[in-house]
Amino acid sequence: MKFSKIKSFIRVLLLFFSVGISSQTLPEVKPKSGLVPQIPLYPYGRQQSNPHDRQSASPYNNGQHNPYRLNELSDIQKRNAAMIYEDMRHYQRIQMEMQRQSNIRMLIERSFPSQADIHNTSAYQHAFNEIEGMLKGEQPMNLGRVVFLVENAYYEDSLIYDAYRKAIQAKAQLCNDKIKEGKYDRNNNVVKNMMLFSILTDTMKIRTGGRTLINYPLKYDLDDYQSRISFDSHFVTKLMRTGVGQCQSMPLYYLVLAEELGAEAYWSTSPKHSFVKIKDENEAWYNLELTCGAVLTDAHYMNSSYIKVEALQSRTYLEPLDKVNTIARMLIELAAGYYDKYGMDDFYLKCANTAAQYLANDLDALLCKAAYETRLTLILANLLQASNPEALKAKSPEAYKHFEAMHDLYKQIDDLGYEELQEGVYAQWLRHIAKLKEESEKRDKSIFLPLPRD
Repeated sequence: MKFSKIKSFIRVLLLFFSVGISSQTLPEVKPKSGLVPQIPLYPYGRQQSNPHDRQSASPYNNGQHNPYRLNELSDIQKRNAAMIYEDMRHYQRIQMEMQRQSNIRMLIERSFPSQADIHNTSAYQHAFNEIEGMLKGEQPMNLGRVVFLVENAYYEDSLIYDAYRKAIQAKAQLCNDKIKEGKYDRNNNVVKNMMLFSILTDTMKIRTGGRTLINYPLKYDLDDYQSRISFDSHFVTKLMRTGVGQCQSMPLYYLVLAEELGAEAYWSTSPKHSFVKIKDENEAWYNLELTCGAVLTDAHYMNSSYIKVEALQSRTYLEPLDKVNTIARMLIELAAGYYDKYGMDDFYLKCANTAAQYLANDLDALLCKAAYETRLTLILANLLQASNPEALKAKSPEAYKHFEAMHDLYKQIDDLGYEELQEGVYAQWLRHIAKLKEESEKRDKSIFLPLPRD
């Protein structure tokens, strides 16, 4: 789901820095921001493909000899050309070493360089400011607006908010029309939630605006449910445009519509997955599984989602997230999109740190910060030519502090009971849930809770 790219990256790096690192050589890491520019080793650069240009630009050109054609040079000219070439190579090595030392100092003192001056990063800063304003209570919290801000920033401020709002309102109106048509209690929270769930997961006819429409259910994205092909495959706006989504976009879309309807619903998570929680008048909780249109209990997730005891004790998973927590978690989404487009810098870290201030459970914020410290540690180790932690500490105690910070973050993550699911486990779980739904429908044709009528 949402953080599959970041989580997979962290897991690979965590394995790399586990037992046995002292016997390994650190791979070269090239940050997106281009920390280590490559200096050409040829005096005129290979990009100059026209031999004429090189000849006319040469200080040795007297109209008779090309200094690059060594077979036409005298012995003295050959020695001079070789000396000049070696001098230039020496100069370039000095320049590269100076650049390396400069990069090391910059990373230790100021961390990754800011990308704030890059075109369109301002959309991310604007989104952050507005979301932070909601969390601080400076403006009303609006999840629908937050989802738009996060995705619009990734699309470089190209989405139209009015069109987005009208689409949300139209879908919510269908739900209200169906409630009215069935003569259900329009003020009942269970009614609003179950009708919304029905509209998103079932095919039905709806009488609205003097005509009858056929409503079709959402489809699950079997091709790119982990956002590996396209980063935006988990976006709500992509789901609204195509009718195809996955275990992040479907619950978020539901919550945005519930907000529009005035229904009480909550976001919740299990490993590599998210879903919607609602409760009835008796305070009993139900999990709305939009990926397969089933209503499940917590036991299904505990038995099939590989949730560790530590995760249950720390309340890492299966907990209902209120609106503050949901909006704070969207800052992690903002950071993920920013990283995909621009790499890591102070903005990425600011999103994680701000989210952590408001999250009851800061697992996602810790994962972001661990990714940041891991990338920083590996780049420093590469620049310092340190093949193991001991060498890193000997060459730069300041750089070694980032290695220690990285491991401290991973310890906090492990203490919360986090464990990355193996490839294929999530797909297996989805098949299991689909089978449970099938068996349930054979026993009882309705998967919905009893709906109070007017």
